[in-house]
Amino acid sequence: MTDVSEATTIPGPGDAPRVSVVVAMFERLERSVACARSLAGQTIDRAEVIFVDDGSEDGTPEAVEAIARTSRIPMRVVRNARNLGANSSRNRGVSLASAPLVAFLDSDCEADPEWLERLVGPFEDDPRLGAASGLVEDACVGNVWELAFSGTHRLPRPGPCSRITSCNLCVRRVLMPAGAWDESRPTRSDGGRPDTAISARCDEEGLNLAIRAAGWGVESIPAARVRHFHPYTRRSLLRQAWFGGCAAAEIVHRYRLGPRRDLGPIALAWLLLGLVLIVGPFTTWWLAALPAAVGGLAFAAVAWNELSNKGKTIGGLLRASPALVVYYHVRLAGFTVRRWQLRLGGDGVERLDRSRLAIGLPEPPEPAA
Repeated sequence: MTDVSEATTIPGPGDAPRVSVVVAMFERLERSVACARSLAGQTIDRAEVIFVDDGSEDGTPEAVEAIARTSRIPMRVVRNARNLGANSSRNRGVSLASAPLVAFLDSDCEADPEWLERLVGPFEDDPRLGAASGLVEDACVGNVWELAFSGTHRLPRPGPCSRITSCNLCVRRVLMPAGAWDESRPTRSDGGRPDTAISARCDEEGLNLAIRAAGWGVESIPAARVRHFHPYTRRSLLRQAWFGGCAAAEIVHRYRLGPRRDLGPIALAWLLLGLVLIVGPFTTWWLAALPAAVGGLAFAAVAWNELSNKGKTIGGLLRASPALVVYYHVRLAGFTVRRWQLRLGGDGVERLDRSRLAIGLPEPPEPAA
């Protein structure tokens, strides 16, 4: 049975919300409460918040409902009868949204008070803007594994960007038909308890590609900031790396994409090393030195990505280097294994023509003369 609770403050007919915020949550009681409090304190004038609880049994929905009852911003909590996965929960939240814009925040994030105002503003100034992501700052960097992961959701600079991040995102609702979030990979396929330490499903990739295919703009808005509280241990980060690599392989297969830029240089270095080992004593010195040179370039590519795109300092990069070496190689292993599984059998992952992703989506308005 579905349970629905609403905040006591209901907007009147003339107070239609500018933005609906959707938060999928599952058994993160303290973090979900902190997330709700940060949303209750937003400075925006008209908004609504929809929490979709995905079968929590630890009191999370009840705790968030208590925040909703005292919030100036209308909030409600809807409950799934069983755990369906984050994307199914997001799709349900979108179906309940009433505003022309839908923002997404993860339940382990806390938003700055001006987050929504700054995230929504550019849409009102630019009618051709289809989606925008804000800045994600990782609050958990207490060990080398958390430091290695830090910056993964970060978009490097303001303005047009090539990707979006689901934990700090705003999209025009007309660009989100039913099932806009890919539900093909549920949290657990065997019906067991989901592992909340595993993410990196590339949830937003298909949505991003569809919005672009329809001709809409996508931008990064660093002024719209949230703090991400997701602790990692060695085990949980390496599980994340493995399943993140598997998910990346599925995305490449599903949407017929090129090689992943974060893994390509490392894969090339190992390929050349294997070539040298096969050639053996017949190789010349320059061929033997080639893997070392490519390995150096691979390290430089990873270092540049960590410094420029993920925002690490040189000191942070050096401290995280041992964990990063392990992380990228485990991610590459997951990607390679899953890629070959898909090449050999497909394993139920439907291949899509990217040129058809825009079917059914409206085109952006013509630029003003």
